[in-house]
Amino acid sequence: MSPSPSPSPRIGSIDTARFLAIALVFYGHLVEQVMYLDSAAAAAQYKWVYSFHMPLFYVLSGIVHNERRLTQGWGALLKRIARGRLVPYAVFALLPAGVALAGVPGWFPTVDLSGADGYIAGLISTARGLPAFSIPLWFLASLVVLELLHGAIGRLWRSNTALVAAITGFYVIGYVFNREVDVLSAGLIMWMAHVVPLGYAFYLTGILVRRTGVLERSFRPYGVALGAIAGLAIITLTYNLNQGPFRLLDVVVMMFGTVGHPLLFPLTALVGTATVILIARLVPAGMGLQRLGEVTLTIYCLHGFFYHFANPPLAAWMQANLPTSSAWILGAGSALAVAISLAIAATLALLLERYLPVITGGRRREAP
Repeated sequence: MSPSPSPSPRIGSIDTARFLAIALVFYGHLVEQVMYLDSAAAAAQYKWVYSFHMPLFYVLSGIVHNERRLTQGWGALLKRIARGRLVPYAVFALLPAGVALAGVPGWFPTVDLSGADGYIAGLISTARGLPAFSIPLWFLASLVVLELLHGAIGRLWRSNTALVAAITGFYVIGYVFNREVDVLSAGLIMWMAHVVPLGYAFYLTGILVRRTGVLERSFRPYGVALGAIAGLAIITLTYNLNQGPFRLLDVVVMMFGTVGHPLLFPLTALVGTATVILIARLVPAGMGLQRLGEVTLTIYCLHGFFYHFANPPLAAWMQANLPTSSAWILGAGSALAVAISLAIAATLALLLERYLPVITGGRRREAP
């Protein structure tokens, strides 16, 4: 199947899925901090979320990709990347440094901000694509390289057969490379290029799913609900079967390039991705999550402030005041905290999209 000659309209449920995906990021990073305080329940929930939430982002990025753009040339591509990726990256990767410089205490695991040398090291790291002052932005850095790669070779995947071959090939390349090379220890990080082959495999999977037309089809709600329930069950049954090998943390962390078992990782990742998309189809349009999905990039960029400044003290408070050994209480408390954080971030994102669109990627709402 050849790429569509004209862009497809937005799919509301995919916008909702994008918002659900960023909610998982907020949740995963909060329970991560509780995990560091020796909560076994938090460690289990962290591994559950991380088993699929970043592949989900790459697949969704592929789904919303407009294949007609491949015919527009390098000038248009570089302009889109500069406006939609590099500007938000630069702004939101550096703003937390200003907050820290103003004296607000924060958690910055890769740099020591007690002196000027730490800020200089953070600036150098950010320029290399590892945003030390806003670590969650590593995914945006990887998209820069991924979209340049797709601009160069995306025309090769005109048939679905070629697309499946590319998905398989890039997954194998990415897995083997990261299995053999510890990029973090070697200090070889450069715009997250080591993650790109793995990410590109999931990105192309999103393109393949969009081409099939399955997302535009209507299905009975009970069938979608059963599929979502089955997906949640499969994730829960398989996420902990993946026992590595890992580095630093015993979980899937795509930022590190460590995904564990070569077959169990994509199994849980793809099931988790499908599950979130199915759940998104069940969310009523009147809830407004589709609109929030349209500004997910900005919410994601704002997440760095929560990650570095809010989550560590919040996790300490939860550990001191809640029985975080209980998975249910931890889940309820974390979900409430994430809901409040998302409400704040979404409000700010909508304001920025309206009044300062230049720092959020410009005319992003025109994309399908």
